Amino acid sequence: MRQVAGGRRMWLAVLLTALLAAGCSANPAADAEMRAVMSALGPTPMVVGLERRERWLLRGGPEPGQLSVALDEGLPAVLAVAGSGEYSAGHWVNLHLLAVPYLTWRWKMASHPGPFHPVRLAVGFADTGGADGKMPEARRELELVWSDKALKRGFMDAAGDGRAARYVVRGGEEALGRQWEEGIDLVSLHDRAWPGVSTSRTRIVFVVVRAAAYDGPPPPPAALISDINLLR
Repeated sequence: MRQVAGGRRMWLAVLLTALLAAGCSANPAADAEMRAVMSALGPTPMVVGLERRERWLLRGGPEPGQLSVALDEGLPAVLAVAGSGEYSAGHWVNLHLLAVPYLTWRWKMASHPGPFHPVRLAVGFADTGGADGKMPEARRELELVWSDKALKRGFMDAAGDGRAARYVVRGGEEALGRQWEEGIDLVSLHDRAWPGVSTSRTRIVFVVVRAAAYDGPPPPPAALISDINLLR
């Protein structure tokens, strides 16, 4: 089993290195590449009336080579690679949580040291709409993470000290290198993460791919993510 797992890790590292080398070499902030990245991330609803750039949420970078488009099983996906600094990339959203309570996506994860993969999804929530047509700032954040242990699936770590709430969607070495299609109930997870907060006014304000800062041994952990969607 150890030999098989080791072979799988080596195969995945080679695959992700090849995909990264095949990705776009231009600055990830360039319009053409960002359009491709945002398209591969999925059809998550965006704010009507905003210009294309204003619909994108980019924070903390990313640096060249950390965010690109690659083919995964014949379909476009975003190759997100962790680095020395945290970054987030995704869509601004301004929809009532109760109107789109389900979130779905696809991901394929490479091996990683530590309890959680640095690449994850994050959802931001607010309780009111934005003033003067501006996007409201997120008051609460939920990170959807991959654990090093499959048995941690379903574990919720409440928010605290400025940190987002964290929910383990999947994990385990045996699940690495395989594409998984996920679907979660955001209302249920919101109630678990913030039991004293009513969802009657809660709005979803962003859905992003987030890469936490990584300072471990090379190669930096990577993930392939696509088809992020909010559903009724």
